[in-house]
Amino acid sequence: MSVRTGSWVTMSLLLGVAGCSADKPGAQGAKADGQAASQASPGTGTAALGSTWSDAEKMPDFFSGMWMTFSAMVESDAKLNVPYTAKAQKLVDAYKPKRDIPYAQDGCMSPGLPIGMRAGPVKFTYAPGLISIYMQSVGDTRFIRMNQKQGKTSPKYYGNSVGHWEGDTLVVETDDFLPDITFQYGVGKGLPASQTFGPGAPGGGIPGGGPPPGVVPPGGPPGGGPPPGVLPPGGPPGSGLPGGGVPPDIAGGLSKAIWGPHGDGMHMVERMRLSDPQTLEMNLTIYDDSVWTKPYVVATRNYRRIQKGVSEIGPFSGEPEEWVCTVSITSFNPDTNSYVDKDPAEMVKFLDKKAGK
Repeated sequence: MSVRTGSWVTMSLLLGVAGCSADKPGAQGAKADGQAASQASPGTGTAALGSTWSDAEKMPDFFSGMWMTFSAMVESDAKLNVPYTAKAQKLVDAYKPKRDIPYAQDGCMSPGLPIGMRAGPVKFTYAPGLISIYMQSVGDTRFIRMNQKQGKTSPKYYGNSVGHWEGDTLVVETDDFLPDITFQYGVGKGLPASQTFGPGAPGGGIPGGGPPPGVVPPGGPPGGGPPPGVLPPGGPPGSGLPGGGVPPDIAGGLSKAIWGPHGDGMHMVERMRLSDPQTLEMNLTIYDDSVWTKPYVVATRNYRRIQKGVSEIGPFSGEPEEWVCTVSITSFNPDTNSYVDKDPAEMVKFLDKKAGK
């Protein structure tokens, strides 16, 4: 797992507490229905909301401050798994649990969507015909073209996104994903706590027990608990482990995720709205007829607004910051389904040298 400025990506990678369900027809039929709805919606056309500078004051305020979620990065409730196709079921039956998301290793490859939106603060900006979202934990920006047809582009980590407003809800449809994004099929049994990484795992999953001296472990400072002023998932400090840490079942939740390749026709539909002035509600449905017999409907995730001097959820400035990928403590070998953890003391020396200490 990479050591990065803005270490909230590390904490987020370890919190696997959400669910999925399904209530729509197959992927291709749903896609056609979505496109038909988009074409008939008042939020389309050259004069639709999001097409001019004057529209900025008419849209819901997604744009002040930044947004941060403490909801799960991955789905973790196996009872809500979507039924698999026969091909996908073979992969699931043979799958071996991993304690990390694919590609979160040396080289800093992006996990793509939807994980890039879940790992840390995000910042919305607007220009006529375009909404951009800076995802600080991965250092990348995704672009949503407003009130336009989907079209076709070369595959990307964050796909090809088009959006429109349906009342107070921003609806975003995304196609054209690279084959190597991190793509979750569902939830399995996971690894024993002793083999997971992060808060709640014995020794934090690091050889020798705990983080290296001077390194803030996932979930907060040494001794357990999140950074000052940050509420952990489930409530205030003390609501999980003593000291405000995260229970082992949540720490091991990431290893329960089943990852695999998506199909050529995979696409996502996001719906975003303000449930109150300080809370952004996001819903996601993923369609892939090669993996599921029904769409994969992700549990609602709530993001809280972060503004300088008024945020109650953490020590954030409320302004976007540069993300820098440095090195990885953990490397995963997919051929052996095993991890290699670098020596913590040597990592501290390396990072101090890079910082000029």
